[in-house]
Amino acid sequence: MITRSLIEAGRRRGHTIRLRSVRPRVNECDSSAELYWLVDVFNFPQTLKSRGSWLRFPPDLLKEIAANRLFIHMSNAYVDVCNLGHLPCSGLVYAQCQHKSPAHIIHNLALRDFGRECFALDPLVRNLFSRSAMNVYLSPLHQQTIERILGDVRGRSSFVLKPTIDTSMFYDQGLERDIDYLFVGVIGEAKGLTAMREQFRDADIHFVGKIAPGEKLDFGTYHGSVPYSEIPKYMNRAKYFVFLPRWPEPQGRVVTEAALCGCQLITNHNVGATSFPFNIGNPSNFSNATEEFWDAMEQIPS
Repeated sequence: MITRSLIEAGRRRGHTIRLRSVRPRVNECDSSAELYWLVDVFNFPQTLKSRGSWLRFPPDLLKEIAANRLFIHMSNAYVDVCNLGHLPCSGLVYAQCQHKSPAHIIHNLALRDFGRECFALDPLVRNLFSRSAMNVYLSPLHQQTIERILGDVRGRSSFVLKPTIDTSMFYDQGLERDIDYLFVGVIGEAKGLTAMREQFRDADIHFVGKIAPGEKLDFGTYHGSVPYSEIPKYMNRAKYFVFLPRWPEPQGRVVTEAALCGCQLITNHNVGATSFPFNIGNPSNFSNATEEFWDAMEQIPS
């Protein structure tokens, strides 16, 4: 959603943008570009059946861009610094990853990685960040976490993208707030399921979203996964929005959406959205988010 909104804004400003994507497979690139925009170029699976490293950008393509082309690099999460699910170390990186094991044969086969070394030490990973004309992050917390993982690796400049929210959908509608606590998103370990179970097992907490594979939701009221257009209705019914992730959430757009809908927030220090130095419940603070991104892009020297 974030990348799409930026592409649409760029095209409105008159830029020609051609896409090359692995999933879905798209290749509109028939010639070289003035500027390459790399977004989440690694996408690793958790099972042999899932499509990730088995369907990926050719390493030679990425090496060529990193070595010889003008490019920026954007991360929507941590897939470009970690090839495991949901950054299991929470950014407390070690040269020998404590979450990899030669004994996990099937998992390692899915990753095409049989070693113990932290993925962030891969030379290609480091080049994609260090040689970038601009590294784009989704929050101050997101930037701090990735830069801590990479150590002294930096690009020429960095840009923190403000939340790109449709404020015509997410606003306080003045509805009766008949839900005490609400969570929206993937229901799983990284998103704070354990913490919510401990704190809200006996409370009126409602869940909207998909349950992560292998997880069990054994408390609260579950509404299932609903269309995105229905999310504002639930947020306008909730008094408190709960978001207590274990990992350093890159942004957590649902937190900003909930704040715009008038929910009081119950969060922790791992929420990227709350690391911005402004009130995320005030839409004027990020009304020009996509335009500010393109202003920065257009200032990159060729």
